[in-house]
Amino acid sequence: MLLYQLAGWTQDMWSAIIGLFSFIPNWGFMIIVFTIILKIVLSPLDFWQRKMARKNALKQAQMQPELEKIQKKYGNNKQLLNQKTMELYKRENFSVMGSCLGMLVNMAITLFIFFTLFSGLTGMSNSEVTKQYQSVQDEYNQKFMETFSVSEDQIKTTQDSIFNQAVNEAMAEMGVTEVSDKVYSRALEIMYNAEEGTDYNKLKTIQDATATKYDKEIKQSFLWVKNMWRPDTASSVFNDFSSYQSVANIWKSEEFLSELNPLIEGKSEEEIKTITKELKKTYENRYKTITYGINQKYNHTWNGYFILVVLAGVITFFSMKLSQMQSSKKKDKSVPQQQNKAMGFMKFLLPALMIVFTIGYSAAFSLYIVTNSIMSTIISFVLLKIFEHQEKKNKKPGSITISPAAPKNRPSYSREFLSEDNK
Repeated sequence: MLLYQLAGWTQDMWSAIIGLFSFIPNWGFMIIVFTIILKIVLSPLDFWQRKMARKNALKQAQMQPELEKIQKKYGNNKQLLNQKTMELYKRENFSVMGSCLGMLVNMAITLFIFFTLFSGLTGMSNSEVTKQYQSVQDEYNQKFMETFSVSEDQIKTTQDSIFNQAVNEAMAEMGVTEVSDKVYSRALEIMYNAEEGTDYNKLKTIQDATATKYDKEIKQSFLWVKNMWRPDTASSVFNDFSSYQSVANIWKSEEFLSELNPLIEGKSEEEIKTITKELKKTYENRYKTITYGINQKYNHTWNGYFILVVLAGVITFFSMKLSQMQSSKKKDKSVPQQQNKAMGFMKFLLPALMIVFTIGYSAAFSLYIVTNSIMSTIISFVLLKIFEHQEKKNKKPGSITISPAAPKNRPSYSREFLSEDNK
C-alpha cells in the first residue's frame, strides 16, 4: 500500500525528468542516458564525501603511533584512556564525525533517489503494462469487428458465445460435467487448433494478427530483453492474467463494476458472491482469449537471460570494494575489528539486495541499477587515481618523521611542532 502511495507522486516526478530524454526512441537507451547524467550531476557530492572519508582515514593513520602509546600507557584506566585520546584528537583538530557527516548526507540523498526512483519506475512499468494490454485489446477488437461483422458493443457477447461453445466441447471430450481451469485451458486449445472455415479458426486468425502487432509495434524491447517492463529472467514475455490483474486492479475498474452492478442488484449476499466469482472468471477467460496468440508465439520463451541480474551483483560488489580502497590502501588498524567486519558484510549484502531487486522487478529498473553501479565503479576508480596523485605530491603521505628536537610525548606531525620547525 505504501509503495503505491509513494509511486503516485514519484512516478510523475521521474516521468517528467526521464521524459526530457524522449528524443531517444528506445526506453532502454533512454534509461541508460538518464542514469549516466544523473550520476554525473551527483558526482561533486560523491567527491566531497569520499575526500572527507579518505582525509579522515589518513589522519587516523598518522595518529596511530601516538594512539598506540596512549593505549599502552592508559589501557587499564578506561576513563583516562578516553580523556587522553580526546585530548590528542582536539590537539590535532581531528573529528570522529568528520567523515560521518559527508557519508550521512550522501547516503540520505542516495537512498532517497533509489527508493523514489524505484517506486517511480515501478509505477511507470505498471502504467506501460496497462497501456500495452489496452493496445493489444484495441487491435484485437478492431480485427474482431471486421472479421465477424459486429459492432463494438457486441464483441464481448459474441466472443463469450464462441468460447462457451468450446467449453462445452472440452467438457464432452474430457467426460466431465463441471467447468474447471483444465476445461477452460482445453477450450482455448480447441479454438486455436480448429480447422479452417470455422468461427474458431477465424478467432485464431485474429489472435495471430494481434500477436504480430504486439511483437512488431507494441512490445518495447532492449537488446536481449524482449519486454522492458518484465524482469530479465525466465519469466514470460507477456503478463499472465494474475500479474496483469494485480497491476491494473481490474476488480475496482469502472468497466468491471459497470458490468457487475446490474447483475447483483437485488440479489442475496450468497448470490452476489457467486455472480462476482463467475464474472471474474469470465474476465480472465476473455483476457486469455485475447492474448492467446501472443502466449503461443512466446510459448516456453524466456523474457531475458539473467544478464542484468548477474551484472547487478558483480558490478555492485566491485564498486563497493573500490570505494573501500579510497579510505586507505592498507588495512587501517585504528578501525575497530567489528567495523571492519561490518564493512565486509555490507560488501556482500548490498550486491545480494541488488540481485533481489533485479530478479523481482522490471528490466527497466534493473537497467538503472546496472548502469548506476557501472558509473559508481568508474567514478570510484577516477577519484582513487585523483587522490593518489594528490598524495604523491606530498612526499609519502601518511608517513611520520620523528625529529630529534621533538619532545618525547609530542607527535612530530602536530601543528605545534611544525610551527616551531618553520621558525
